Amino acid sequence: MPRLRALSLTALLVPALAMPGAAAALDPEKSFHHYVRNSWSIEEGLPQISALAITQDRQGYLWVGTQAGLARFDGIRFTAFNPENTPGLRGIWIHDLHVDERNRLWIATYRGLSLRDETGFHALPVAGADPTRALDTHDIVAMPSGELMVAAPDGIYRASETGLEMAYPLPRAATALLARGDELWVGSLGRVFRIAGGVVELLPLPPEDADTVVTQLSQSQGRLWAGTSAGLFYREGDEWLRHEGGEPLSRTPIEAMAEDRDGNLWVGMVENLARLRAGRVVELIENDRTGAAVRAVYEDREGNLWLGSQWEGLTRLWNGWTRRYGAREGLRDPILWSVARGRDGRIWAGTNSGLSVLKDNRFEQVVEGDALPHPNAYTLLPEDDTVWIGTRRGVAVLRGDRLEQPPEFAPMRSAQINGILRDHRGALWFTTTQGLFRWARGELTAFGAAQGLRDPRTRVLHETRDGRLLVGSQSGLYEVTGERVEPLGLENGLRADLDVTAIQELKNGELVIGALSEEIFLFDGKRWTGFGRDQGMPVNSAFYIAEDAHGYLWVAGIRGILRVPLADLRDLAAGRGDRVRGEMLLNERGDRRGGQKGYCCNGAGNAKGFLLDGELWLPTRDGLVAMATGGIVKNDVAPRTVVERVRVGEQWRDADPAADWTLPQDARDLSFEFSVLSFQDPKSVDLRYRLLGYDADWRTLEDTTRRTVNYTNLPPGPYVFEAVGANNAEVWSDAPAQFGFSIQPRFHETGLFRALLAVLLASLVYAGFRLQRGAHRRQRDALELLVRQRTEALEVANLRLEDASQTDPLTGLRNRRYLSNQIPADIAFYDRETLRRGGPGEVMVFALIDIDHFKAVNDTHGHQAGDRVLQQFAAILGQLVRTGDYIARWGGEEFLIVFRPMPNRHLAMLGERIRGAISNHRFEIGGAEPLRLTCSIGFIECPLFRDARGSLGWEQMVELADRALYYVKGHGRNGWAAFRPKPEADLDGLLHALRGDPDRLLELGKLDLLASPNLQPRG
Repeated sequence: MPRLRALSLTALLVPALAMPGAAAALDPEKSFHHYVRNSWSIEEGLPQISALAITQDRQGYLWVGTQAGLARFDGIRFTAFNPENTPGLRGIWIHDLHVDERNRLWIATYRGLSLRDETGFHALPVAGADPTRALDTHDIVAMPSGELMVAAPDGIYRASETGLEMAYPLPRAATALLARGDELWVGSLGRVFRIAGGVVELLPLPPEDADTVVTQLSQSQGRLWAGTSAGLFYREGDEWLRHEGGEPLSRTPIEAMAEDRDGNLWVGMVENLARLRAGRVVELIENDRTGAAVRAVYEDREGNLWLGSQWEGLTRLWNGWTRRYGAREGLRDPILWSVARGRDGRIWAGTNSGLSVLKDNRFEQVVEGDALPHPNAYTLLPEDDTVWIGTRRGVAVLRGDRLEQPPEFAPMRSAQINGILRDHRGALWFTTTQGLFRWARGELTAFGAAQGLRDPRTRVLHETRDGRLLVGSQSGLYEVTGERVEPLGLENGLRADLDVTAIQELKNGELVIGALSEEIFLFDGKRWTGFGRDQGMPVNSAFYIAEDAHGYLWVAGIRGILRVPLADLRDLAAGRGDRVRGEMLLNERGDRRGGQKGYCCNGAGNAKGFLLDGELWLPTRDGLVAMATGGIVKNDVAPRTVVERVRVGEQWRDADPAADWTLPQDARDLSFEFSVLSFQDPKSVDLRYRLLGYDADWRTLEDTTRRTVNYTNLPPGPYVFEAVGANNAEVWSDAPAQFGFSIQPRFHETGLFRALLAVLLASLVYAGFRLQRGAHRRQRDALELLVRQRTEALEVANLRLEDASQTDPLTGLRNRRYLSNQIPADIAFYDRETLRRGGPGEVMVFALIDIDHFKAVNDTHGHQAGDRVLQQFAAILGQLVRTGDYIARWGGEEFLIVFRPMPNRHLAMLGERIRGAISNHRFEIGGAEPLRLTCSIGFIECPLFRDARGSLGWEQMVELADRALYYVKGHGRNGWAAFRPKPEADLDGLLHALRGDPDRLLELGKLDLLASPNLQPRG
C-alpha cells in the first residue's frame, strides 16, 4: 500500500498567505479604560507572570515569551515550551520573537537563538564557536532584503537556519534594533549606531546621558524615537532631544514601544503606559494594573492590542462598543439608578448615594445622599434650573443650588418614586409604589383602586405625541382618562398580569412596552404581539426602550443591552415570520455570543436612559455606560482553523503533514485536537468537524473550550478529518483544516479472506441442502407446533401492547386513543339506558380540568417537579370518580373526566369537590416546602338538549367543555363553570355561538352560566 501523508490545507497554505487586510483597530478617541480588557496569567496556563515578547504567526497562533519559557496561545489554551520538554529551545528566558515570511518563528533567549519551523525547534550555533556557547541574544529585526539581524553583547549577528555569524562587531552591547529602509539602527550604552552600506556611524546621546542604555528604537509619527533607561528621546537634525512632554515620559525608564495601525505610539514605562499621537502625549495611563510595567506591545490581525506585563501576565484590549464613565471620571458611587439629560445639555445621574452631574466628561457631586429623603436618587426630571429627584422615600427638588422637600408632597413621603413626568398641560405626574399622583394647580391628587388601578404599584409614565398619558404598573398597562385610570390592551392581546417596566412610542405611532417577564410587546394599532425567547429575543427585562435611525429597536435591562430589527417584529406580528433576529451586545454574565461583557442597567421606570445623537446613555451598577447605536463594528476577520495533534491509541502525535499516516490494523481508536484562531472573544467561536469516509455530515462541537473529538472502532480504509471554525461574529474560515490518514485492514477484512469465506459458505450451503432433505419432515412437524405456540404468545402480547398504547406512561391514566375507541359506544349505551329508565334530569358530564400556572412550576422548579405534580394530580382525580367513570390525560397539564349519568343538580357539588380537593392538597416536589396549586374546570352536559341525543359527537362535547374552561381561565382561575342552554335556544345557533363568544348568549338570555362563587357575574 502506498504511503498516505496527512493533508493539512492550513499548513500547506500558510507560507503563501500574507497577513489579511487591516481589521478594525482600537478607536484612538477612546480612553484606555473604555476598552474591553481580558487578562491571562499563570492561573490560565501562562508559564510565568512576566510576558516579555509577543508575536502572531501566519496561522494565527499568538506566541508569548516569558522568563520561564515560551507559550503558544489559541485563545483558550496555552501550550508551554521550555528547554526541558523542548531541547531545541536554547534558553528559558525569552527576550524577543519574530515570525518571517515562511512562518518560521525565531526566538531570542538569554542563552542563544532558536528556530521553530515545520520540523520542530532547533538551537542555532554561533559560527566558529563552541556549539554549547551561551550567547545573550536580545533583539531580532528583519531587513528589507530578508536578512535577520540579532542584537548581542558583542555586536550584531546575521541569522540563518544554519546558525549565527558575526555581521558587525561593536565596542558596546547592542540593546535595541530598528530597520529603517536599508539602514540598521542599533541602540547601545549612551549611543545609537547607524549602519549603512557596511559603514558604522556613531550617534551619541547628550553628554549627560553617556551612561544611559537605549532599550527601544522606533520610527513613528515622522520621528525617530529612542526609548532609554532615562526617558524618551527623539532625533532632531543631528542630535538626540529629550521628549518635551515632561515627567514621567522624559525621565522614566522606557521598557516597550510599538506603533499600532492607527499611528498611535504606545510607550511602556516602569509603572505607567503612554499613548502618543503626532508626537504628543494624548493619554497617560496611571494607577492601572493593566497598564503597569508593560514590557511588550503587539497588535494582532483582528485589531486587538496585546500588552505583556512584568507582573500581570498577558492582557488583550479591543474596542468594544461602549464608553463607561465611573470612578475615573470622578463618580463617587458606581451604582447608578437613573440618568437624564437637561435642556441645557447637562447629564444628571442619580446614584446610590445622591445626585451627580456630568460636565466635560467629569462627574461633580451635586447633592449628597444623606441630604435626600433616601440616599438612592431613583428617578429624575431635570427642568431649566430645577431637578426633580424621586427617591425610595419620597420626592426632593433641587432649585438652583437649594435642595427642598416640599411639604405638599408629604402623602408620597413613604413611597418609592419610580417615575416623574410633566405633561403638555403642565401637570406633574408621579408613579410610586403607593399609586399614581398628579400635582396640578397647587393640588396633589392620588389615583388608586377607587380610580381604576387594580394594583397601586405603578412604575413608568409616557405621554404620547397626541397627548395620551400611559401608565405602566405591576398589574398591566393603563391610560389616564380624566379622573379615571382605565386598563389598556386587554381586549387586544395584553395580559392583565403584566408587570410593565418600560414604554416607548415609535416614530410611526406604534407602541412598544417591556415587561418584567422578559418579554416585549408591539402594538400596531390593532393588536398587541408578544416577543420572548421562543420568538428569538434574548432574555432580558426591559428597563429602557429606544428606536434608532437604522431601523433597530434597542432594549436595555438588568441582563444587558440588546437590539432587534424593527422589520422583524413587524413581520412576525403580521404573520410573515416566526423568529426575530435579536442579539445581545452587552451582557452581564459574559454569555457565549452575548457581545461585550459588562454591567448594565438598573431600575424600572422613568429616567432609565436616553438616546442622543445615535448614542444610548444608561445607568448601570458600574457607572454610566454610553453605546453608539451606529458604531457596532463586528469582527470581520475570518479565523483560521488548525488540526494540531492526533492521538493513535494512547500516544499523541503532532499532525505533521509530511509524516506517513498509514496506520496499523489495530489503530481503530483516534482522537483529534484542533483549534480555531480568533482572539476577540474566544469563548464565542463555533467549531464544526467531520470525518470524510465515516460521517455523513458536519458535527458541531458543543463545548468549544474542549476542542478534542474522539472516534472509536473505525473500520479500515482512507479518511480525511476536516475542521472549520467561525469567529464571534459568525464569520467562517475560508477553508477547512484537513488531515488525511488510512487504517490498514486485518486479514479477515481483506478481499482474499472474503473470497475464501464465499467458497466455504457455498460448501456449507450444499452440505446443508443434503442434510435438509433428510430432516425436512421432522422439522416441518416441529415448526407447525412452534407456530401454534408463537401465535398464542403473539395474541397475548398484542393485547398488552394495545393496552399500553391507550395508557399515558407518566400518570397511568387513559389517553386520547382510548377515549376515541371507547366513548362513542358508551355514550350510545347510556343514551339507550337513560331513555329506557326515563330518569328525569340525568346527564353524562364531561369535565375538562387544567392545572393553573403549571408553566411556572416547570420554569421555577424544573420538569422533574412538574412530572411529580402531574402524577399527584392524577391520583387525586382517581379518588373522586366512581366505577364506570373515565379519567384521561388530555394533553400537557389538561385532564378529561367523563362521568356516567347522574342528576344534573349535582353539577355544582361535583365542581366544588374537584376544585377543593386540588386547592387543599399539598403537592410534594422534593423541595423544602410543598406547593399549593389550583385548577380550572370546564363542564358540559350530555345531552346538551333533552331531545337532541346523539346529535353531537364526543369530540364536540369536549370542545364545548373547553369553552367553559376558557371562561374560568379568563375570570380568575381556581373555579369551575358550565354553560347550560335554555329550552328556547336552537342547537345549530347555540353551537355556532358557543365556539365564538358565550358572553353574548348569556346577555341574550339563551344560555345559563353555572359557575363557582368566585366566578359568578356581579351586578
